[in-house]
Amino acid sequence: MKKIDVAAAGLGALALLFLVIAGISALVIGGAYRKAGAEITAERNVENRVSGPLLVWLDNEDWAKAVIAGFNRRYPEVTVKFENVGNVDSRGKVSLDGPAGIGPDVFLMPHDHIGNAIIDDICLPFPSDMQKKYSEMLLEAAIKTCTSGGELYAVPISTENIAFFYNKDLLGDTPVPQSFEELIAFAEKWNDPSVNKYALRWQVDDSYHNYFFLTAFGMQLFGPNMDDFKLPGFDSPGARQGVEFHTSLRKYYNVNTSDATWDSTVAAFQRGEVPFTITGPWAIGDALKNQINFGITKLPTIKGTQPRCFSGNIVAAVSSYTKNPRAARAFVDFLASIEGETIQFQQTGKLAAYNDISGIEGLRDDVLLKGIMEQAPYADPMPVIPEVNQMWDAQKALFTFTWDGQLSAEEAQKKAMDTYDTSLMMAGKSRFWSD
Repeated sequence: MKKIDVAAAGLGALALLFLVIAGISALVIGGAYRKAGAEITAERNVENRVSGPLLVWLDNEDWAKAVIAGFNRRYPEVTVKFENVGNVDSRGKVSLDGPAGIGPDVFLMPHDHIGNAIIDDICLPFPSDMQKKYSEMLLEAAIKTCTSGGELYAVPISTENIAFFYNKDLLGDTPVPQSFEELIAFAEKWNDPSVNKYALRWQVDDSYHNYFFLTAFGMQLFGPNMDDFKLPGFDSPGARQGVEFHTSLRKYYNVNTSDATWDSTVAAFQRGEVPFTITGPWAIGDALKNQINFGITKLPTIKGTQPRCFSGNIVAAVSSYTKNPRAARAFVDFLASIEGETIQFQQTGKLAAYNDISGIEGLRDDVLLKGIMEQAPYADPMPVIPEVNQMWDAQKALFTFTWDGQLSAEEAQKKAMDTYDTSLMMAGKSRFWSD
């Protein structure tokens, strides 16, 4: 009879016991983890549910109705209330209404208001995953205008820039001028000052519209990155050359700045009275209503250089005072989506700040807006630093006093710098103070 090793048998039994216990534990723990996982999944599903009230400030009632309807098809449990508030006014109103508890959850503003909005702490940053998504689908320059300290504080939902508008019927068989030299040659034949007949009419002293004259000669506004308020650039050689070229055009549009109003410039083009004007997409609608046969292309070159104009973005932000950030972010996300941008284009004709517009029905086939976009690669987003508020009047001084013959280019440069410095001092800043 074979002997049994008692010690070995004992160890084997013990090992078996451990295996049984481990198996039971695994079942129990596995079940617990599956239960916990289900609870986590359920919790995330609850988090992903978007519901509750939402107040949005938009600037167009027809667009608001259409975009809210589209949003509610996706998020039916959100009750959206709309108030018509202009973009330019919204930042100041949020600063007042937000703390009072009567402000919006979502509001729009021009991108150059971002600097002050961040200082006022009225914008809630977007999560990193949303920031990554927008960075991939939207124009890089537009995204940069909404980014500070590595965080995204708003989302560009439309972009715009000026371009060169031409009347095909008045131009006749003459090719569209590609340069200011060609434009001047056309004007010399077309113009008749005795009957106020001029080939090119534009708002000759407006800071926004005339910025491209400065860039054509190399002026850098606020330095190479447009972020140094101590380098406005108005006293640079490039600014002087740009002003001198701008002033030389007085010969071909001989009116004072006070007479170069919207009605006598852009609106005159919209009425079919002028061959050329310099304006933006906001002028397209009335020209179409008046059945003007016109086209749009990039700005003419100046002495062989393609000038850079300003671009502006309208951005959507979530108020830092919102009580429903999940729904607010979802609303902004919808505004920036293909569906939201398609609704915006259909209702307002505005350009999406997309890298690729092929998915936006209507916009992808719009010949006139393609003309606007020809200038887009040669556009600088308006600076986002707060000191941009002190820039506008100073830059206007470069053009107004020279065009009207009151100051030389050098004198206008000094006037612009003095205007800028005075405005800075009133804001409690100075180019001459150390940081």
